[in-house]
Amino acid sequence: MSESAVRELVPLPQPPESRPRAPSHPCEACGTLIDPLRALIVLAYEDGLRFLCGLDCERDFRDGARQRRVPTPITLRGVTPPLLSPPKGQPRATVSASAIPARTARGLGIALGAVVIALLAGLGGNNELAALVSALCSVLAAAAALWASAPMIADAGWLAWGIGPAGAMLAAMAAARAVSNDTGSWLGVEGAALAALAIVARAWLDRRAREPVDAAVHELASRLPSKVHVPVPSAGDPLAISLQLSPAESVRTGEEIIATRGEILAVDGIVQAGEANVLPYPGATTPLRRRPGQPLLAGARVVDGAVRVLSTRVGDERSLVRLARIGSGRERDSSPFARVVTLVSRWGGLGTVALAIAVGVLSDGAGPSAPLAAASAVLLSAPLWSLRRAAQLPRRAAVAMAGARGIVYQSASALDTAGRATAVALSPHGVLTERRPAVVELHVLEGADADRLIAVAAAAERSAGNHPIAGAIERFARERRLPEIEVRRPVFHAGKGVSAISPQGQPFVIGSRRFLLEEGISVAAADAEAARAEARERTPVFIALDGRVRAVMSLQYELRVGARPAVQKLFDLGLEVMLLTGNQRGAVQALADGLDIHHIKAELLPEERGHQVGSLHESGSTVAALGWPGEDDAALAAADAAIVLGSAGGPMDRGVALVSDDVRDAAAALWIARAAREAAWSAVGVASVAFALVVAAAAAGLIVPGVAALLTAGVDAYCLPAGARLMRRIALRLPARS
Repeated sequence: MSESAVRELVPLPQPPESRPRAPSHPCEACGTLIDPLRALIVLAYEDGLRFLCGLDCERDFRDGARQRRVPTPITLRGVTPPLLSPPKGQPRATVSASAIPARTARGLGIALGAVVIALLAGLGGNNELAALVSALCSVLAAAAALWASAPMIADAGWLAWGIGPAGAMLAAMAAARAVSNDTGSWLGVEGAALAALAIVARAWLDRRAREPVDAAVHELASRLPSKVHVPVPSAGDPLAISLQLSPAESVRTGEEIIATRGEILAVDGIVQAGEANVLPYPGATTPLRRRPGQPLLAGARVVDGAVRVLSTRVGDERSLVRLARIGSGRERDSSPFARVVTLVSRWGGLGTVALAIAVGVLSDGAGPSAPLAAASAVLLSAPLWSLRRAAQLPRRAAVAMAGARGIVYQSASALDTAGRATAVALSPHGVLTERRPAVVELHVLEGADADRLIAVAAAAERSAGNHPIAGAIERFARERRLPEIEVRRPVFHAGKGVSAISPQGQPFVIGSRRFLLEEGISVAAADAEAARAEARERTPVFIALDGRVRAVMSLQYELRVGARPAVQKLFDLGLEVMLLTGNQRGAVQALADGLDIHHIKAELLPEERGHQVGSLHESGSTVAALGWPGEDDAALAAADAAIVLGSAGGPMDRGVALVSDDVRDAAAALWIARAAREAAWSAVGVASVAFALVVAAAAAGLIVPGVAALLTAGVDAYCLPAGARLMRRIALRLPARS
């Protein structure tokens, strides 16, 4: 081997301490800690950088290999905040189910054991001692079931909680008394034991029915951390801040917190400063960019960046925490349907008790135990438990499944109203189309200076803030590399356009045809060009200088991904869809035709859209409006159900708030509300019919207590799992999207 072929492995010296270093970061493919400044492979994506060890890891990463990303603490002015993701085993700020399952299991175990003894003792024939033992065990079983289900008093009320077990106890007492007086037999004792068994089964069914629903509700709130970082000004440096770790419950509305990479937001709020990629709700897997002015929902996880957030909802008023109260029977803003069911169950329960007393008094059966048996049959036949749960559980299931998809119903009333919607009103631009229109054509009249017109238009449009058309014109000016200029007295006219004074002192107007006509400017010279733009599904914007129209700008809106299936879902729900637009009808006609929408109201100002929604409501329709906060406030305020895109976590306190701006989520919100309403009506209908029929049969003496209890348990078996069935239906029809 030649000398040149011999290589000696010499260990590389450690880099000097003065060389800059960055916090170690795990390789995205294998997880090895590497210095980001010396990573061999760096991939840039929209949501941040990916650091890799080398070519092998790059190949594995592109093939799908992923190392679970462990967020790295970020130092802010010398302060390294700990991650606020709740560590395993640490208490979280949550709405807990407390110890209800353990208590219920213990109580049901005692009750089941007592029932078994009661059934075995009842087989002893007409033996008085055996009948007494069986009756006592039946009473014990009913009492244990009553104790196990005590936490439901707050949800379902005293009557629904106690009327069935009271009937089982009366049945056991009647059977034992009948045997002791030689007027009964072991069949009555066994019937009383079966009544106690039915009560135990009803308590068990209620637990099984509530478990998946409660777990889904509590899972959302359990993601919220118990600590937040609060900015504290530094005494020595007015421009520097330090971070103080504080309990989440100490934060008040209007106070600011800071969330950095890897942290979970503990409060609802509005971004005040900074930018970050966030997973916007628990369970989301695709990050969204959040900038100043945009809302954030408690439970959002910061993937990259840092934001200063102004709290809008804290404590029990946070959106994901408030969901736990919807459908629980304890919410302040309950739906009319739930209030009616509450009244029916309350007065129906009182009526059942009164009927049981009357039947007992008027009973002419054999023996002194006949009145007790007749009264117990009436009490056992009232499915009050099912009636209350049928109105509650589907709504709890709906809000939990919707919350896991970034859909937040502000109240039970909002859920019920959305489920009753018969018509939908929406603005096509920004809802069915992208919010970033593009200037695709500029037609200049009479030899006007195009660059000057565009520069003045861009300067004037800055007064419109974040309006999509203003952004399109400003981007168009930057693409042409035009210098920024200043205009005087710019005025933004919502839904119309902008007026200003050019640097040369000439009046300048840009906006719709209607706006120019209101300003006394003829648009006849540009009508042909505007009609040509509308025929191509574009929106014309007129530009006038010194009292004369000088140019027509054509804007192109791209149809949103998912707009077509979303509109089809609205049609599948039987909803009437109406487009409300400020443009000429021709500019949206082709879009409407492509989506099979036939109801269009064109050339409307924002307040006129609200009037149109109000007119639709006055015609007898329950109207849902889809839109953005600010731009569509008039229509949203006039609607029965307001579904607001991109507003979850903001200050809005009515209607339905969405984390995303996807119109498919708006259609899903209406579908979930409709499905919850149908599930509740179906279960309540069955319980109500059974209430009337079984109670009437028991009052007439057609059924004995054991049979009445078993029939009611059968009703419970159908009605109580209504919420769990709805969860499975939503999961099948609306899989959680990332």
